[in-house]
Parts: sequence; C-alpha cells; structure tokens
Amino acid sequence: MSSMEKVESGGDIQDKPSSSMESGTIEATITTANTSANTTPNTSANTTANTNEEDASQLDASAPVDHSSVNTRESTKPTPDSSDSRWLGKGQPIEDVRPLAEMSVGRNSHEYNMTHKRRGLGLIIAYDHFGIYGPPPKRPCARHDAKITKEAFKSLGFEIEEYWNLDKRNFLLVLEQASKQDHSDRDALAVVFMSHGGLDKGTNKEFIWTYDTKVDTSELWKNFTPNKCPSLAGKPKLFFIQACRGEETDKGVQLKRPRGLLVSTDSYVPRDKEEDYVIPQYADMLFMWASYPGMYAFKSSNHGINGSVFLHFLSKVFQEYGPYSDLASMLLRVTREVAIQYESFVPHDRILDQNKQIPYTVSTLMRKIFFFSRKPTAV
Repeated sequence: MSSMEKVESGGDIQDKPSSSMESGTIEATITTANTSANTTPNTSANTTANTNEEDASQLDASAPVDHSSVNTRESTKPTPDSSDSRWLGKGQPIEDVRPLAEMSVGRNSHEYNMTHKRRGLGLIIAYDHFGIYGPPPKRPCARHDAKITKEAFKSLGFEIEEYWNLDKRNFLLVLEQASKQDHSDRDALAVVFMSHGGLDKGTNKEFIWTYDTKVDTSELWKNFTPNKCPSLAGKPKLFFIQACRGEETDKGVQLKRPRGLLVSTDSYVPRDKEEDYVIPQYADMLFMWASYPGMYAFKSSNHGINGSVFLHFLSKVFQEYGPYSDLASMLLRVTREVAIQYESFVPHDRILDQNKQIPYTVSTLMRKIFFFSRKPTAV
C-alpha cells in the first residue's frame, strides 16, 4: 500500500535590477560639462560662479533629458526572473526545444473539455499476491476493490483496462504503452493502483510494490507529461493510489459539538476561445492517495466495506454523484466520508485499533471537471 510525497524545488522568485542606457548617456554628458568647467581660468570667485552657471545652462540646452520617456521605456522592458536554485547550478530544462501539442481547451476556460468522442482510458493495476521478493501479506480484498472501482469508473464513461500482479518490467511496459496511445479523441486519463507500499527511510522516498520488487511511486505518472504524451496535453490525468505510505497511525481528535457551516457554490462561467498558450509539463494532473504521507491505509470487512476503505468510498461517491457533480466536490466528499465515518477496529492490536484515516490529494488541475451534465446539488 503506497504513494508519493509532494516535492517542491526551487526558491523564491526575485527580480534583478536593470540598468538604463539613458542614465549612462546622462553621466557621460555631465562628465564632459565638468571637464569644460575645470578648464575655465579661475580669476575670481565671481568668475568661477559665472562660468559654472554658463556650463550648467549649456548642459541643459545641449542634453535635454525626457524623464517621462525614460520611465516609460523602463516600465515596458521585462525584468529577467531568477530562482535560488539556479545559483546552485540546477534548473536543467526537460526539453531543449518546447514541444507542441494541440489545444483541447481555451486558456481562460473554467472547465476542461469533456465532450470528445470518448471519455478516456481507465487503467486498473491491482495486486492480490506477490513473488518471493515481495512483501509477505497477500491482499484478498483486491478482487472486491477492483470490481467496485471498475464499476465506478465505467459509470463515468472510462474504457477500462485491468492488469493483475505485474512484475516490474511489465508494470513499466503497460504504463509506457498507455502513454504512446493516441488520446486525441479522449477527454482524460484515469489510473487506479492497488498494492502495498511504504516509505524508504534512507531516501525519504515513497515506493509501491510490484509482483517482484518495489518502484518509485512517480513511475505511475512520469510517462504522461505533455512532452512524452502530447495527445493528453491540457487534459486531466487522474491517479488514485490504494497503498500504505508508511507505518504511522492517527488516533484522531475528539471534537465538541460542531457549529453550523455556511455552504456556497461557484457559478458557471461559459467557456471562451483564446489564442495559443503555454502550460507547464506537470499541469493538469491529480494524485489522490488513500492516506496521509507516512500513514497506514486500512482495509475493513465492517459496515459494508469489504475491502479498502478509500476505494469503497471513492467508488460509492463516483457512482452516486458522478452524473451531475464536479470532480473536486466529489473528492472532497470522499475525503470527508473516509475521515469521519471510518475508524479502525483491530481489538487485538492496541497500536492499530481505533485509528483514523484521511485521503491525501495533490492537484495541478487548472479547471473544473464535469463528467456529465450539471444539476444543483449538495455534495
């Protein structure tokens, strides 16, 4: 059971001061005028004063300075950006030449274009047992988890491809082949991964288990950036990971009676068409893990769950609210239901008993996702 940590690199963006050609010209003119003044005979204090006044008047007449013009030119000239990491020798580009991809949605659209001919590929990669080098525990709940997940994503319109117990080589191959498909007529991509996972304390990196060994969690999405999969550029790429992220537990906090909360909704803004624009390589992605970094992800056979707690509520919410709610609202509900409705029941283990769990989401999505038509609803 696993996932990945959110890594942010780089530092604060700072502006560099820029010099002005006009200021250089002014300084040169003043230097010439002072030289001329110094060559005037200094016969008396009055003569010196008059000479300086004449030189000053000549300077004003011969080198007029239009300060408003200087300020205008400086305000329109962009100042180079900087990053602390650049001074450390970092910041190599992913590609020397910026790749091109077709625009699937206008730059200022509030929603992703979910009206292509096909909804998109839905990859389910699941494990219920492992090889001799894998972690010992089997995952008997995996078949049930895969079944409800498949039904949920099919209800959203995804075309499901299901893979079981892949070794590392075939795991990487499936992801690479999926990235090489033509997704031009598809709305999105969804990947659901179910296995064991954890945190490498030596490197502080999260990993997930394949059949024969563990791999970095980032292998799940590294093939789907626009430079490697241009037909998904500007389209949502969704990754859901059922796997532990460490061995920590969360006993929760007892809250007093809650006060009422105000609920508000965003209004719909029509999509508009704009000129070409550029997006970052890791834009339009969403990663949702079953648990917070470093924490267990639980399974249960109580209260109708019969498998992974996270996938139970994810599938339930998608099927119930998918026809008319946006993705962000549904995932908030999933997070809320897992966090509030579930508490572990392991009476023979004091450490694992009565623990809470909360899903963890990292998103670079820039727009809302509606899989179908919208109706006013509270999610």
